[in-house]
This record gives sequence, structure tokens and C-alpha cells, in this order.
Amino acid sequence: MKVSVSIPPDDLAYLDTQTLAGRYPSRSAALHDAIRMLRESELADAYAEAFAEWRDDAWDDATADGLGA
Repeated sequence: MKVSVSIPPDDLAYLDTQTLAGRYPSRSAALHDAIRMLRESELADAYAEAFAEWRDDAWDDATADGLGA
């Protein structure tokens, strides 16, 4: 699928620099990788939020069953 995007000239220049350096075969590949990294970043944020909600005392009932060390 083809999509047209409007981006600032300095961002386009950066894409071209990365493409010419051989990091990506095309601007499209660079944009695809940027979207992948954005998705991964959002996933990492979700994991961090879930970890922040962790409570050790939530496992007290399970560890009090006598099977622990």
C-alpha cells in the first residue's frame, strides 16, 4: 500500500542519510523500522506500568501453602 506523508525537511534529510549510509535500503524501510520501534516503546511502557503495579503481598496466600523453602 502506498501512503503519502508530510515530514519536515530535516527529518527527510535524516532518512536520506540513513539510507545512503546503507542502514536501510529505502526511505520506506526506514519509516517501517521507526514504526516498529514506536510499537516496541509503547509495549515497554506497558510492561513498566504493569511492573509498577506489582505487589509482593499479593502472593502471600500462595506462598503460605507450606510448599515454600
